[in-house]
Amino acid sequence: MDQRMNQPGSARSGRSVLLGLAFLSALSAIIILPFWFGAEASRPADGKGLFTKPSSRDNDLPNYDIRADKSAFEKLAVYRNELNRSASQVADKRDELVRGEDKLQAKVPTLNIEYSPGMRTPEVITPDPGLGLSFLSRPTQEKRSLALKGFLTENKGLIGATESQIDDLKLFAEYKNPDGNLSFVEYSQSVNGIPVFRGSVKAAFTHEGEIIRVINNFAPGLDYTALSSDFGSPEAALTAAARHINHELKANESSRDAERSSGLKTYFGQGEWAPTAEKIYFPTEPGIAVPAWRVLIWQPVSSYYVIVDAASGEMLWRKNITEDQTQSSSFEVYTNPNAMINVADSPAPLAPTVFNPNFGTQGSPIARTSISRIGNEA
Repeated sequence: MDQRMNQPGSARSGRSVLLGLAFLSALSAIIILPFWFGAEASRPADGKGLFTKPSSRDNDLPNYDIRADKSAFEKLAVYRNELNRSASQVADKRDELVRGEDKLQAKVPTLNIEYSPGMRTPEVITPDPGLGLSFLSRPTQEKRSLALKGFLTENKGLIGATESQIDDLKLFAEYKNPDGNLSFVEYSQSVNGIPVFRGSVKAAFTHEGEIIRVINNFAPGLDYTALSSDFGSPEAALTAAARHINHELKANESSRDAERSSGLKTYFGQGEWAPTAEKIYFPTEPGIAVPAWRVLIWQPVSSYYVIVDAASGEMLWRKNITEDQTQSSSFEVYTNPNAMINVADSPAPLAPTVFNPNFGTQGSPIARTSISRIGNEA
């Protein structure tokens, strides 16, 4: 009797459960499906997933140097013509550098010189260690900065400088390593107070004052009096540089900050990430240099140095200064794949543990594991 009375109630209870489950399923579908289809609609078509790792590399904006651009020979010819120089005169300047190399090699038979890829001028000047121990100069107790100027004066043909230009070099750094057995000197080149792009000469000395190596980026063969002093406006340079990196300048990026700006460097906008424009002379060939602006523009991921011709806005040089690290490095480390950063607590880990430290229990040693990483990978 009681069983018959309870049957309808049990059936109703079962139906209520089924209806509840169906309602929850429908509600879940209503909530989830719009997000699902929205995510699918917004998923990139390149197969890289919904979320992509930011990269500073932009294949449309490679690093650029007009001096290494084989298609820019006509542009380089224009710069020569502006200084009334011909290609043969530039070739003569290069011949003078070669004669300077021969002169030094007569004194240092083991001399080895590497030429720069852009200017194709002597850049790394050093004895070849594979041919025996030798130096570029004799021992001296003279101050290292004076000793370097003496070497440059003696080898002015190799550097492509006049004695007055060597005298005008500005001392940028002079220091010794902590042990005192090596010392270093660096001079910078400028024309009428305006820096020459990468215009510097660096040298390393032994404890006895012998020159081991010279890194030469002096812009050779220039007639300082013939160079133009017309740099135009920094605003025009900023606009041109932004165009060369497809950057749309915001209002707060293009207003000059007069308080921070000087005759050599102009700040635009406020804050540490404000664009800047600096006056420089950009050497294109031996004996040729162009008034230019080096513009720095910060972006959310990438940042660029762009050098533009002060007269035309033509791009002379571009460098992405936030390029990603792509070279891998391998390490032998104690790993723990269960840890957040795959590093073990010690070579004999014992964690987590419930042992009493008073027992002196020692964990079992583990072997090192070889891992490879690129950049700041975890």
